[in-house]
Amino acid sequence: MKDFFYRFFQGRYGAYGTDRLTKTCLAASVVILVLSYLTPFEFIYYIAIALLIYSYFRLFSKNIPRRYRENEAFVKFTDRIIKFFRKP
Repeated sequence: MKDFFYRFFQGRYGAYGTDRLTKTCLAASVVILVLSYLTPFEFIYYIAIALLIYSYFRLFSKNIPRRYRENEAFVKFTDRIIKFFRKP
């Protein structure tokens, strides 16, 4: 079974671990999923499922350079926001 997973993830983006964008999408989908059960709005549930599907798509993708560029753009964007709030 271990060999199956090794061969399955070979050459995929998720083989290198999860990046910041994937972790953020997973965390956001869990938070939105919980909110969907607490609120009467049904469409929130579908947003959470879409984020979950997108994060798994990123993990299983074989287009490593593109996923890397997506993550780099996300990191640059979030770092600017974090720097803005951390300035004294």
